[in-house]
Amino acid sequence: MTIAPEPSPTPYGRFASRPFRSDAHSRLPVFRVDSPVYERLDGAVPVSFPSVMETLAGEVRRHIEAGLPAMAEVFDVEPLELYAILAAESEWDSAPRDNERPYPPGFPYFTRSTDPPTLVLPEKLSSAIRPRTEATLPLTVWHELAHAFILRNPVVKTPAWLREFIPQTASAAVAKRERLPLEEHFGAMDRPEFTARTFRSPASAEEQMAFQNLLLRLGAAAIGEFGEGFLRRLVHALWKEEDIVGEERAEAMLAESLGDGCGAWLEGREEF
Repeated sequence: MTIAPEPSPTPYGRFASRPFRSDAHSRLPVFRVDSPVYERLDGAVPVSFPSVMETLAGEVRRHIEAGLPAMAEVFDVEPLELYAILAAESEWDSAPRDNERPYPPGFPYFTRSTDPPTLVLPEKLSSAIRPRTEATLPLTVWHELAHAFILRNPVVKTPAWLREFIPQTASAAVAKRERLPLEEHFGAMDRPEFTARTFRSPASAEEQMAFQNLLLRLGAAAIGEFGEGFLRRLVHALWKEEDIVGEERAEAMLAESLGDGCGAWLEGREEF
């Protein structure tokens, strides 16, 4: 969706101190908040939420404020200007988004259809987002936050595993800094029959979640073996790519970012 140069005459209710901007001729919905009443938590990333979700909104804000400076450091970039919305289940289809069709209920996403861009989080996470541990919510928030960082610059098309490996690894980096019990989270995961590179779409929500979990485990293991620095190298290399990245080039980019000794290590990882 194209962002108009001036604010839309139909603003997004009480969501922002300055209105979101939207294409006045777009068929996308304008997100208004009449009932339930939405409130706002100020911070580095303001969070708007229905008044009945104040506790959850506080959790989300804490996770965002932990992830924002950490990812700026990991990626070696300036922090982002963002907004976050906890959307009530009844308002989900009206939440700001990039496409006319609403996203599946219960799945968070990042949209650039607003100014500033927005993290949209559901009242309840989809049952397909598993496993459920104390790490589930922060990892989910950080995953979408990482997408926001990555998409601050144009990104060419890549294989699905590389496209999702970066935000999953960034989530793992923040989790390690925050001392989340990742091993407990990994221990609750199911083991799929596919690997990160053999996964194919279309796939069920459960299979897609298993794919994401594979990449999270792989990313956490890569950080443990090679340190965080490889992620900065990988992202900056991706931003420089001008042509579609195929499978062979994606594997080469990952190997170059990891450095010496990565070949045998990658081949020994069941996720890869």
